[in-house]
Amino acid sequence: MGTTKKILLVDDERMLHSMMKSVLGVHGFEVVSAMSGEEGLAMVATEKPDLIVLDVMMPKMKGREVCARIKADPTTAHIPVIFLTAKDSDDDVLAELHVGAIGHITKPLNISNFVKLVKQALRP
Repeated sequence: MGTTKKILLVDDERMLHSMMKSVLGVHGFEVVSAMSGEEGLAMVATEKPDLIVLDVMMPKMKGREVCARIKADPTTAHIPVIFLTAKDSDDDVLAELHVGAIGHITKPLNISNFVKLVKQALRP
């Protein structure tokens, strides 16, 4: 059927990483993890993910800055970004779209909605 799609999860919540690896692994995705924005940016270049799932609120570099940097680089601008965050105001969603995200899903996570959004983002 094609190659396994790789998802980079950038979030500072450790429990979320193991849950995401389990949930997305069941659906045939490979998940690689970064615990900070800086680590996530470095991993984008080395891991070449098909999709990035990004938290907004992280220490030091916030998710929106990470997304803006990914979208500003011609070698990574094509990678879709979905924000996974507790922030859910209209202004937050608009700010995420403004920096180049294609989607937004809130914590606590609705697993089925999240998996559906991931699959839509990775559709050819």
